[in-house]
Amino acid sequence: MKKDNPMIADKDNSNRKKQSLVEPHNSGQSLLSSKIAKSDLRKKQTDKNQHKGLIIICLLVLVFFGLLIILIYKLPDSPELPEDEELKPIDSANIETVLEFSAHDANRYFPFANQLVYLSQDQIILKNHAGKDIYQEQIDFERPVGVFNANYFVAGDRNSGKIIVLDNHSKKFSLHLDGRFAGAYFGGDEFLAIVEENSDQPGFVHIIKLQTGEKMLMIQFVESGYPLAVSFSNNLDYFDVLLTNIKGSMIQPIIKRYDLSGNPIGQKLPDDHPFLYGKITHDPNNNIVLSSTSNILVLNLEQEKPLASYSPGKVYEIASGTKLTAFASTHIEGNLQIVEWDPAKQVFNEKEIEIGTLIDNFTYSADYIAFNDNNKVKVIDCNNGNLILDQAVTGDIVRIGINSNQIILITEQGVKILSL
Repeated sequence: MKKDNPMIADKDNSNRKKQSLVEPHNSGQSLLSSKIAKSDLRKKQTDKNQHKGLIIICLLVLVFFGLLIILIYKLPDSPELPEDEELKPIDSANIETVLEFSAHDANRYFPFANQLVYLSQDQIILKNHAGKDIYQEQIDFERPVGVFNANYFVAGDRNSGKIIVLDNHSKKFSLHLDGRFAGAYFGGDEFLAIVEENSDQPGFVHIIKLQTGEKMLMIQFVESGYPLAVSFSNNLDYFDVLLTNIKGSMIQPIIKRYDLSGNPIGQKLPDDHPFLYGKITHDPNNNIVLSSTSNILVLNLEQEKPLASYSPGKVYEIASGTKLTAFASTHIEGNLQIVEWDPAKQVFNEKEIEIGTLIDNFTYSADYIAFNDNNKVKVIDCNNGNLILDQAVTGDIVRIGINSNQIILITEQGVKILSL
């Protein structure tokens, strides 16, 4: 509040003197009137100042909002960020349930191209995806197992030598071994190698013509060791047999090569890598690739030393094709990563990708690698190595297959098809 004007104060004093001379008997009333007059004057001045202040504040608010509107209007548009393929979310695939069954039957179904195979101890049935029977046969298997590619399904009894081979239409042929069925390996759609184990004799490898069921060869390994797996060359002009032997207290892997007439044409003993290799395949240059649970070894049969080796914490699966791809973790319980073998540079290339820590089921084709962890299915594009699908389905996945651009899932609730 402003101080009283001194000139006004002097004028008030002069007035009080005149009033006291004229009205000497009313001095108390004059003083009261003077105070009231002063109070009225102060009130008028205060109201006037407040009114001016409100007007100024309103003007300032209006100016502020006006400037704000102008500033917002003149701001440039948000820049468009360049698209990044790796940042795009993975689309969900369409899921179609084509057949329903109980969890008890889930382990008896196998995906077989665009069909299904039901395999139990007492029957084998070839079905379409609608569940309609195409071929059915009563069997007597104690421990049935199935091995298949796109065009042939091999059903074997692990506790006997009974074997049934189906094609996409019916039964192709059947076989009976003296010992027990221990594995089947395809040479394209032309040959089938079957490993037979026999408790009384060393192991056997049988080479079968898939078109006729004719037994071409039977090779017995008397001194070399026990046969574990077989791999045909890319041109199907020879095959390699992976064996294991015990040399003192050490495991000794052995690779023996044969032509299709059964003549031995090569052998290699990678003594510096004494691992229990369980799988053998060939890279695009026909180099031999061996894999154990903790080691991958690449070698050329004609060279004295292996080409390369890779030893992570754990090797889960390996797929052979135009690119040889393995799934491995640097630690036993660590995250998985993709490991690709470059046959031209003869090196292993690691690629980090979010694919989890576990693989339950695994399959691959020329275009895709598909695997699952419980009820989550993941698909990798073989051309670029990128994860293109990561999707959960209802019900745990028991088996997984690929038919062109479809992922066939055998779940505990039924058969589901995911279209990519």
